[in-house]
Amino acid sequence: MRRAGLSGAEGSTSPQPMGRKSMVPVSVRAILREIMPVSQAVAARRLMRRANAARDARQFAVAAALYQEALALNPDNVRARIQCGHMLKDSGDLVGAEEQYAAAARDLPNDADLALQIGHLHKLAGRPEQAEASYARALELSPGWREAERELAMVSGVVADPSAAYAGQPDWIVPELLPRGESAPRAVDRNILRLFRLGGRRAHGRWGDLKTMRGIEAIRGYRLAPAGLTEIRLVIDGKVVRREPLLSYPQEGEDQFKYVFNLWHDFSNVAPGRHVIELGFHDATGRRVRRHQENVLVTAPGAAEEHSESDTSVAGIAEGVAIEDAINSRPSMVRSVERKLLPDPVRTILVQRVDQLGDLVCSVPAIRRLRTLFPEAKLVGLMTPANLALADRLDLFDDIVTVSFNESIAERRRVLPIEAQDMLRRTLLPYCFDLAVDLGEGDESRALLLLSGARFLYGFKDRLAPWLDAGLDFNAHDPVNGIEIVPPSRKMMLLVEGLRMLAEDQAQVMRDPNPADLSAYGIAAGEAYAVIHSGARLAYSRWPHFDALVQMLIERTGLRIVLFSDDAATAEKIAAAASGSSRLHVIEGQIPFADFDALLAQCSLFVGNDSGPKHLAALRGAPVVSLHMARLNWREWGQEMSGRIISRRVPCAGCGIGLDGEDCGKDFACLRHIRPEEVFAAAQDLLGASN
Repeated sequence: MRRAGLSGAEGSTSPQPMGRKSMVPVSVRAILREIMPVSQAVAARRLMRRANAARDARQFAVAAALYQEALALNPDNVRARIQCGHMLKDSGDLVGAEEQYAAAARDLPNDADLALQIGHLHKLAGRPEQAEASYARALELSPGWREAERELAMVSGVVADPSAAYAGQPDWIVPELLPRGESAPRAVDRNILRLFRLGGRRAHGRWGDLKTMRGIEAIRGYRLAPAGLTEIRLVIDGKVVRREPLLSYPQEGEDQFKYVFNLWHDFSNVAPGRHVIELGFHDATGRRVRRHQENVLVTAPGAAEEHSESDTSVAGIAEGVAIEDAINSRPSMVRSVERKLLPDPVRTILVQRVDQLGDLVCSVPAIRRLRTLFPEAKLVGLMTPANLALADRLDLFDDIVTVSFNESIAERRRVLPIEAQDMLRRTLLPYCFDLAVDLGEGDESRALLLLSGARFLYGFKDRLAPWLDAGLDFNAHDPVNGIEIVPPSRKMMLLVEGLRMLAEDQAQVMRDPNPADLSAYGIAAGEAYAVIHSGARLAYSRWPHFDALVQMLIERTGLRIVLFSDDAATAEKIAAAASGSSRLHVIEGQIPFADFDALLAQCSLFVGNDSGPKHLAALRGAPVVSLHMARLNWREWGQEMSGRIISRRVPCAGCGIGLDGEDCGKDFACLRHIRPEEVFAAAQDLLGASN
C-alpha cells in the first residue's frame, strides 16, 4: 500500500475591531431627524412599504434586507427594527434577530409584544430558561394575556394537561394551510430587482466563491418600477457590451410595471478573472434610472463535449452573427432516456475522512459498501496520521494519503496553509480521481475536496458547498430536545447508497397484461396507431407545431392518429392540417381513466409535451417522444424507460419560470424552435426499432 504524508501549520488572524456604540445624545438625534433631507426620508418610507409587502408575501430574507436598508436611513425607527428582527428570525438568522430585538428593547423596555417575541427567539435557539423569563416578562406587562400564559406554561413544563394551553384552539389545526380569503396579500414579489440567473454555479477561486460566467451565459430577471423604463444595458468593467429593450407588464391595481429581461451574452472574449457586471435600467431619454452591480468570475469556456448533457451548455458563435439567431437556428438535442449521472467508468475514488478515531470507526461500513458498489475502482483514503494504523489493519484502502488538518487556536477552525494545500493538490492530482467523497458530516473538511481534481465531488449538505456535484442532507430528531438521533454510521451508509441510486436506473416498465377494446375510439384490434397529446397544465409549455407533425404522420405513415387536446383552437388547427383524413380521431375533454391508460399502453407511438401522460405512456412501455421545454432539466423530468427526449440548448435552461410565463423574456425559444422534422425523425426512429 502506498502512503503519502502531508503536514499543515496552524493559521492565525488578527482580532477584528469591535463596533463602537454611538455617543450622539438623544436630543441631538432628534434634531438630526428634523433636518433629515426630504429625499432620504422619502426613500426610507418607500423602503418600508416594500419591506412590508415582502413581509406579507412571506419573503422573509428579502423583507429583512429591505428593513435593514430603511434603518440605515432612519436608525431610530424602533418599529422597523422590531419588524427586521421578526424577519431575520423567520429566515433563520437568530443572531441577527437577537441584535435587532436587543436594540429595540433599549427603547421599548415595557413593550409586552416585544418581550413575547424575544421569548420565541430564545425558544427557537434552545434556551428555555431565557424563554421562560421573557414570557414571564410579557405576562407581567400584560396580565391575563392568553398567548403569553400558554407559552410560559409550555416552556416551563408546568401544564398538567397540555390541551389546556390551547383552549379554544384545536391542536390539529395547521395554520400554514388555512386559506387567507379576500384579505390575503397578492403573491407578488415587491422587491426592486429580482435576478433569476446571473452566471452559473458559484466557483471557488482566490477571490472567494463567485458566480461564474463561462462562454455563453444568460442574465435574466425582472425589475418592479414605475412606468418609464425602456431599455436594459449590460456593462462589463465600465464598458457597455449589450443593450436590449425591456418587456413590460402592468401590475394590476398598482402603479408599477414588471420589466422582464433575458440577456444572452458570450463571455468567451472576456479575460478570465474577476470582473464587475452592471445592469443599467434606462428610460426613453437614455437616462439611467437604476442599476445593479455584482462581482463575477469569468472562466474560459470548456470544450463542447465537457457538459454535453446540460442544455445550458451552449457552444460559441461565429463573429458577427446575432447570438439569438445563432442559438435558435441550431438543431435540437434528441437523446435517449438513459442518464449518466456519475462519471463512466468510475476507476479511482478518493474517500475523505480527516477526523478522529471514532469518526473513522463509524465510517467503516460505508467504506466497505463503497468497495462493494465499485469493485473495480481503486480506493484511496485521505485521512489524518492518527488514523493511519487503523486503516492499515482493516485494509480499507488501496492507497492512503495523510494530511495534518489541524485546528487554529486563534480562529477556532481547522486550516490548511497555502504551502500545504499545494502539496496536497500535487499529491492527489496524479490519481486522476473520477469521484471524491467526503464522509464527514460537518462542513469543515468539505473544501479539501476542491484539491482532489476529481471529476465528481460528493458529500453531505451540498447547500453549504454549492460547488459539490451532488450531496445529501438527512436528519432525524429527538421529539423532545430536537437533538440528532441517527447514528453517523447510518448517515454515511445512506450517503454511499445515494451513489448507487445515481449509478443505477431503478425505473421499470409495467405493461398492461389485458389488452382493451378500443373500437369506441376508432381503433380496430391489432391496428397500429399513434397517440398525440398536445395538452399540458401550463399553457406556455405546449409545443406549437403539432399540426405540422400530424400532417407528416398522416402523409408518410399508415398509422391511425388519436389526438388528445385540451384546447379547441389547437384541435381545430390540427384537424385542418390532417385535411379531413379519416385516420385522425380527436378526443376533447376527459374520458374514463381506464380507457386513457389503455390507449397509451397499446399505442405504437406516443408524442407529447413534458407532462404527466408522457410518464404514464413510458411506464406502460410505449415508445415515447417527449418535447421537453428547458424550464426544468431534461435529466430530472424527462421520461424514463423508453423513447426519446427532445430539447434545445439555450443559456437560460433551467429557468423554472412561474405559472404565468411572463418571466421568460425570449418567447419560449427552448420549445418554439423544436422543429416538426426533428420530432418526426425521432418518431420514425422509434417506429423502426419497434418493428
